[in-house]
Amino acid sequence: MAEGYYYPEEIIEEVIGRNDIVDVVSDYVKIKRKGKDYFGLCPFHSEKTPSFSVVPAKQIFYCFGCGKGGNAATFIKNIENIDYIDSIKYLADRVAMVLPESNNPGELKKQQKMKRLLAINHETAKFYYQQLKTQESMEARQYFKMRGVTVETIKRFGLGYAQNQWNLLTMHLLSKGFKEREMVDAGVVLRSNKGAYYDRFRNRIIFPIIDIRNRVIAFGGRRLGEDGPKYLNSPETLIYNKRRHLYGMNIAKNTKNSFLILVEGYMDCISLQQAGIDYAVATLGTALTSMQAKLLKKNTSEVIIAYDSDTAGQKATIRGLDLLAKMSCNVKVLQLQEYKDPDEYIKNKGEKQFLKQVEDALPLVEYKALLLGKQFNVETNDGRIKFLNGVAKAIAQVSNAMEKELYIKRVSMKYDISENSLQIEIKKQSGEMTVEEAEKEKTLNVKLVKSNNMLEQDFLSMIAIICVENSLFTYIQQFESIGFLSSEKHKKLFQEISDRVNNEKRIDETMISSILEEEDAALFSGLAASLETSNDLRKALIEKINRYKMTITKKTLMN
Repeated sequence: MAEGYYYPEEIIEEVIGRNDIVDVVSDYVKIKRKGKDYFGLCPFHSEKTPSFSVVPAKQIFYCFGCGKGGNAATFIKNIENIDYIDSIKYLADRVAMVLPESNNPGELKKQQKMKRLLAINHETAKFYYQQLKTQESMEARQYFKMRGVTVETIKRFGLGYAQNQWNLLTMHLLSKGFKEREMVDAGVVLRSNKGAYYDRFRNRIIFPIIDIRNRVIAFGGRRLGEDGPKYLNSPETLIYNKRRHLYGMNIAKNTKNSFLILVEGYMDCISLQQAGIDYAVATLGTALTSMQAKLLKKNTSEVIIAYDSDTAGQKATIRGLDLLAKMSCNVKVLQLQEYKDPDEYIKNKGEKQFLKQVEDALPLVEYKALLLGKQFNVETNDGRIKFLNGVAKAIAQVSNAMEKELYIKRVSMKYDISENSLQIEIKKQSGEMTVEEAEKEKTLNVKLVKSNNMLEQDFLSMIAIICVENSLFTYIQQFESIGFLSSEKHKKLFQEISDRVNNEKRIDETMISSILEEEDAALFSGLAASLETSNDLRKALIEKINRYKMTITKKTLMN
């Protein structure tokens, strides 16, 4: 069974069956239909020619370049970098399916701990919110007033205040029945070298960090005095990984707007949302990560980056542009003119002017061309060549052919560069190939990685054929009785299929890949994706059977 498999087989199958693999993959990868299947650039390795395939008829994916393959659960496991059981939970959540409690002791313990940490965070958020109503919070209330934050916004975001006391929160949580060790695990309390417990956040404005499922998973705190760092954030915990979440996404996910605006700080996000721009989200103290980019891509196909206008903000903008473009997002950059960030801009210029700037946001290529134009003197040969190389690299990131052609015309006209020179450099940068060349390369370089074992390939090839035509299973039913199954692994799979046949249950690719180990599931998916179903399957199966038997016989004689 696959690692992390704790739910009954029928539950696993139902979860996977409810999630169409084309829809699941499309949340992360831009795929195009070609014949009966879909193809795109593989998200698991770097490539310029699409070798990643999705086979809707078999509900599997396979990359002919790196060899990864499997069903929807396998895809989520790899793309989200989570274990198998979490991928099943993820897919269940995706289709609003309620799963039964796991019967695995380790998993149950983990789930119980997560519930406790979430309960602590929920109570902590309530506590800090209530602290704003106390006499001691005068400075915090003045801060919000100075920043133009309304009472409605404070309530909407659950903003709060941590008093300048050592263990006020600790004592409150103890009174609610929580243990000090749990508070430390939740990240809201610290333990000194002498064994004393004290609050992590003191004399700070509190920003609860809420995930896309509306759960409080962490906190950010901005100092009011001069002690400590300006911003202090929760550490990573069992329920919080800052690289995976975006501040404000719990609200922005429900927007009717067609794109999202990405900002750097809590207050930037809050100010825009307060102004009615409910499609603003913020990174959590770091530059955009690949996991955050995936979260954005899941919720929109277009992102406008509105980072600070300083040098650090520009570097972060470039990183964000490249990450999102790699995921086939339509990405643009907001120009803030003389203002340092969106919060400052909207307070000085207002919502209407901000939205006008949003309309005029620069697409990826034009923004990079603007920066390159400032960096290099295009009046000199050396500067012109460097500029051309940089712009070509930017245009090479554009996946849409018509959009790419439009950029070539615009840039060549604006910077007096011949279209031909630009096109040649773009082809160098992107390594473009014709469709015929790509197809030829795919055929010649099909890799069924992670196994060079002919027995393994032949056995799984036989199973792939049986998935297409279940009645052909009778041809290999003899294997068990004559002792021709080469390993315990094959015997187990054979028995699983035999049981389903005896119970008149359907055998298909999704079911097989869900019960195989990940390595075998990838190999099986590649074989299934490569199977020519238009051929004589009976004949193909007999050929595999004969070769399998011959290999077994040779191995026996050698031993």
